[in-house]
Amino acid sequence: MYRSEDLISVLTEDHREIRQLFTELEHLSGGESLRRTLTDQLIVEMVRHSVAEECYLYPVSLARLPDGGHLAEAALDEHHRLEEILRRLEADDLPDDRFAQLLSSLITGTRRHIDEEEREIFPMLARHVTEEELVELGKNARCSKSCAPSRAGHEGRPLLQVLLHSGAGLADRVRAYLCGGDAAYPGPR
Repeated sequence: MYRSEDLISVLTEDHREIRQLFTELEHLSGGESLRRTLTDQLIVEMVRHSVAEECYLYPVSLARLPDGGHLAEAALDEHHRLEEILRRLEADDLPDDRFAQLLSSLITGTRRHIDEEEREIFPMLARHVTEEELVELGKNARCSKSCAPSRAGHEGRPLLQVLLHSGAGLADRVRAYLCGGDAAYPGPR
């Protein structure tokens, strides 16, 4: 069993929140405005989660897990593929059928990615990384996420409003915001 403040628990909590957003989008009946709001929220949450994994999960996996380099590279490749789908979901006036196709692809890929992490990487972390290290990584991940909230931005304005006014795509703006201005995707090492 994982401690609630360790890295595994922090990321598992994110996974549950992302799954909940998927459920809301799959059963949505509130029209285009609500769909856009939930899609934007999903994009922000997924990129925040990806950045947390890239900063804390994959480096420790690379350093400490057997075949950690392969695991981290495969996960980063999947992040890149999923963020490409997120970018497509950003399109204005996306026809319902195209939105449904993209959402289905995103949900399928993300669920597979989450399941692989929870089934393969997290148990290996619990075996190869001390509880104290996992707690420290979890605190760091939680802190970094709280420093870059998804719903409150500069001067009390919602983060989405701040990000929407910068000109680039939402997924890229969130990544840039979280990474201190460098929106470049880290890619495989």
